[in-house]
Amino acid sequence: MILMNKKKYILKPGKHQFAPGSAAVHDNDSLTDKEAAWYIKRYPHIKSLFVQLPNRSSTKQNKTGEGK
Repeated sequence: MILMNKKKYILKPGKHQFAPGSAAVHDNDSLTDKEAAWYIKRYPHIKSLFVQLPNRSSTKQNKTGEGK
């Protein structure tokens, strides 16, 4: 069974360092979307470490099936 990735933020392969002077410990298995958003806001230079994904919010529908 193939599982689709539901994450909004996907890191490029390998371990990454976000904050200056920190260890390179971040990868897709250890990073949540909430943490990724915080790091990107705090350290905008790391945005290039992520693969750009389609905007998921534009394709979501509410429970009644309306796309508004």
